[in-house]
Amino acid sequence: MKSRQIRVVFIVPDLRVGGAERHVTTLLPQMNREKFTTSVICIGEEGSLFSALPEAGVSASAMHLGHKRNAGHALIRLIASIKRLQPDIVVVRGYNAEVLGRIAARMGGTRHIIVWVHHIGDAKPRSSVRKLSDHILERWTSRYFGVANAQRNYMMNELRLPRHKIRIIHNGVDPGAFSTQDDRQVLGDLDPRLGSGTPVVGMIAALRPEKDHKNAFLAARIVLEQLPSVKFLIVGDGPMRAELEEYALALGISESVHFVGTRRDIGRLLPAITVFTLSSATVECFPIALLEAMACARPAVCTDVGGVGEILRHGETGFLVPPKCPQMLAARLLDLLNSPRDARRMGLAGRRRVENCFNLSQSVLATEAEFEQLFSSGRTR
Repeated sequence: MKSRQIRVVFIVPDLRVGGAERHVTTLLPQMNREKFTTSVICIGEEGSLFSALPEAGVSASAMHLGHKRNAGHALIRLIASIKRLQPDIVVVRGYNAEVLGRIAARMGGTRHIIVWVHHIGDAKPRSSVRKLSDHILERWTSRYFGVANAQRNYMMNELRLPRHKIRIIHNGVDPGAFSTQDDRQVLGDLDPRLGSGTPVVGMIAALRPEKDHKNAFLAARIVLEQLPSVKFLIVGDGPMRAELEEYALALGISESVHFVGTRRDIGRLLPAITVFTLSSATVECFPIALLEAMACARPAVCTDVGGVGEILRHGETGFLVPPKCPQMLAARLLDLLNSPRDARRMGLAGRRRVENCFNLSQSVLATEAEFEQLFSSGRTR
């Protein structure tokens, strides 16, 4: 007798552009539809990545109730959705989803609840209310998933989650979706100043304090003193955009720094850059943007924070540098910009590493195995 599909519902705040959000929109469309039926509920707005799910045949809805004052209404709606969908597993991510989603799953009769942690620290200390809710809801939580081994200390010692409930499933990307050949045509479309022969350093990150773009801009000023033709492509948006534009102007590098905002054509942008970089200060977890850059055979220079060192092999696929050290970041960028042969060698090594270790199919299979194990571990409430 053929077993029925395992029903899985993801509850998230929204699907705006971000690593955790991109994880949902890349993972679910690849899951085995003979074994699983998946759907997504956004408590708030849809977000710019939302359309990728219906386009891939994944059921998705948004409640437009993300504000705190709507919490009671959102909870009622979530309970109704859980009772209608009757999921075997509910996966939550993000503060309001972790609280409201777990309560709704419990009250709706869901047997297995998973919290998927995509960060490695909190920007602000958790309030006493948050800590209390986490403590109460822990007994109803079957598993805590993370995306990097570097999260274990944070999850066990800071969040005080039970060790036996923690599982790490690395993010992955589909190498077949990314070209390893240089293709700079998109640069002219972005800005006429980005000539076809211009060396380009690319950075894909939300414009938020923890991404520490200012450190990258200080490094850019050092690079430009030696290589004035280099351009810096800043992909992403966020609350710091105006401040960062003013900072680049104050440093005298604004003509070389190009803010292009949020883009959905990352696979087209990456083959146009020479070197990829991330300058995060503290809480970078397991950046999908870095995986995508490596899939495009781009060498990378990144700060050694969080799970970045699990992805990038120093001296083999690029370089790791200390955070808050623009001199070292600049020096390593110059090493690659001045040596195209080494840059290409490291880029191709990065592509192989993604194929062997961080392939999306591996991440999907690991997720499916965890879901199946959890589903079969107990079918009673």
